Amino acid sequence: MVQTSHSSAEPPDGILAQLRADHAHVRALFHAFAMLDREEEAQRERVVDELCDLLAMHALLEDELFYPALRGAVDDSLLEDAALEHDSTRELAQQLASLFPDDEYFDVCVAVLADEVERHVAFEENLLFPALARAGADQLTLGLRLRARRAQLESDLAAAPPAIDGMEPRGLLRGASGRMRERRSRPR
Repeated sequence: MVQTSHSSAEPPDGILAQLRADHAHVRALFHAFAMLDREEEAQRERVVDELCDLLAMHALLEDELFYPALRGAVDDSLLEDAALEHDSTRELAQQLASLFPDDEYFDVCVAVLADEVERHVAFEENLLFPALARAGADQLTLGLRLRARRAQLESDLAAAPPAIDGMEPRGLLRGASGRMRERRSRPR
């Protein structure tokens, strides 16, 4: 992925620093996946689940806080393109959630996701991040809002879902981030 130097004026707890940290975490997860042998199915599944959870959280936070802060600072078509890229990433993550690590298309799906994320991160870090900085947005305040929203979402996802009969719904389990996700299952 393209790495850019960021301004020393960027607050360490600001929104851009937090989004950069997410990007670095995503890069590390793709690297961790690439380093695993095909036989390490449980680890490959765990890394992909964590990756998909992180990408979903990151996209939601950007959609709610980062992109609205850019309104007026960049052409709306750029924000529309970014939103479409998030939609594409979500679709790929949903496909991966239904695949097993030994499925024929699992590695292909991860590779396509990696390519899409790489392009999207470069687009954000090279075009949108500098635009927010140039616009003079209060990065620290946005960063505090992002941190609070992330904590709220993580808390909501970690909480047990309301149950009608006190039993966990069949076919669901908690993913790496504690969120409920459909269990991969093979027909018997």
